[in-house]
Amino acid sequence: MKEYLNKFIEKIRNREIDLYNEFGLQFELALYLRSLNEFIDFKIELERPINHFGIVKTSEIPKKEIDVCIYKNNVLKSAIEIKVSTNGQVPLQLFKFCEDICFLEQLMNSNFECAYSLVLVNSDNFYRAKTKKDGIYKYFRGENKTTLTGKIECPTGKEKGKLITIMNSYEIIWSELINGFRFYLIEIKKPHIKI
Repeated sequence: MKEYLNKFIEKIRNREIDLYNEFGLQFELALYLRSLNEFIDFKIELERPINHFGIVKTSEIPKKEIDVCIYKNNVLKSAIEIKVSTNGQVPLQLFKFCEDICFLEQLMNSNFECAYSLVLVNSDNFYRAKTKKDGIYKYFRGENKTTLTGKIECPTGKEKGKLITIMNSYEIIWSELINGFRFYLIEIKKPHIKI
């Protein structure tokens, strides 16, 4: 799947796909995947409720719908969470990026075969070291970022203080895209039990 996601990103970079908002990107990705012979017999759905796969939303599972879901006969399941952030709210959006990773780990724990988090931003407030380099910023900003793992706390908004747990470790590596956008693509690992 990662190969196809990288080809999709190249299509954006080559201006074959317009980048304008999150839902548009989900839709474009679904259309792209459906156009490939490798996915001819697969269902590719947007905003698919997790209960379709027998997964119940709990406090450990922060979301109830999968942005882009690819499956065949309820097996060979893949999940992709997409964020396109263009309107500020940096600390809250960073927490939402973490929530997606936590969510995808839980899907992997529920027998999904692969999962990816694709994030695109058009402000350097997400990735450039500025005055704030601690808290949630330390995972995303600057050259010497901290590995994203463990308990992550929502720093602001109505969910301030909410905790999620990321079981594995992830390095956030931002890459240039187009028109001031940067992105990262992370392959989610199946969580292992920490004792």
